[in-house]
Amino acid sequence: MAHEPHRPGPLHDHVALDEIELYAEVLIAAARADRRLAMEELDRALGLVPEVG
Repeated sequence: MAHEPHRPGPLHDHVALDEIELYAEVLIAAARADRRLAMEELDRALGLVPEVG
């Protein structure tokens, strides 16, 4: 009788996933801008200040 090798279930690093999501938000904001982002714009992209308008 052959035994299957043990394979753990999917691993999730929630901290890393959160960091990737924040990085993606900054990339999206940068892609939409035609200039260097101001600190307030970066803070907004990271959810540190409320969206305007």
